[in-house]
Amino acid sequence: MSFHLYRHTKQTHNHMKKTIMLAASAALLGSVQAATISVNFTEDAGRANQQLGAADLAGRTGYEQTNWNNVASNVAGPSLDLIDSTGATTTADVSWATTNVWGDGTANTDADAGVGNARIARGYKDDVGDGADFTVTNIGYATYTAVLYFSTDAGGGTYGNFTVNGVGPQTSTGTKEQYGTNPIWDDTNSLVITGLTGDLVVDGTRDGANRATIAGFQIIDTTAIPEPTSTALLGLGGMALILRRRK
Repeated sequence: MSFHLYRHTKQTHNHMKKTIMLAASAALLGSVQAATISVNFTEDAGRANQQLGAADLAGRTGYEQTNWNNVASNVAGPSLDLIDSTGATTTADVSWATTNVWGDGTANTDADAGVGNARIARGYKDDVGDGADFTVTNIGYATYTAVLYFSTDAGGGTYGNFTVNGVGPQTSTGTKEQYGTNPIWDDTNSLVITGLTGDLVVDGTRDGANRATIAGFQIIDTTAIPEPTSTALLGLGGMALILRRRK
């Protein structure tokens, strides 16, 4: 073999090795992403600008997902066998009672344009009467984190007076605003509750300007998620051994 042919062969081998290792690393890191069940409450089934498509990405920063379930909250539940972020059907069922539904008109422009977070904010379960309550049963995760999303057509006060799995009251922070002046989900208009088990039971009670409206929620599986770094190192170590044997 000539020097030039040898060098070309070696460079090709090194390139293939790097490509395989990078692909293995990406696959391993991707495999530890948690499954998430995401539900978007709409006023009714006929409001196109409140519906999320399967490919629409929406949610609080760090919790953005596709494959949201659109649930028309103007009718009595339940909605059975919700899908998760991979599009797979789960055993989880959501039920609710609705006294009233409403929508934040300041989200209309973005909602009409297809902005996912605006479509979540556009419609919500109102908190008059018995409040905006819902229950999720048959959750197939041993432990999970819940994210609650709130919306309003009036500023002032806070989002609060929620009891989650019997613990409360739980409140968000900051003065509640309409979508038009606060288009990002943050600690003002969403709540993250960790370390939950069993059914998800959310009870909200209106207290004057302090509202308990529900625009949507997410349930994120936190059951025994592998630590990415150690998993990736083990996988890459095995891949390197295979490549070494092929030399």
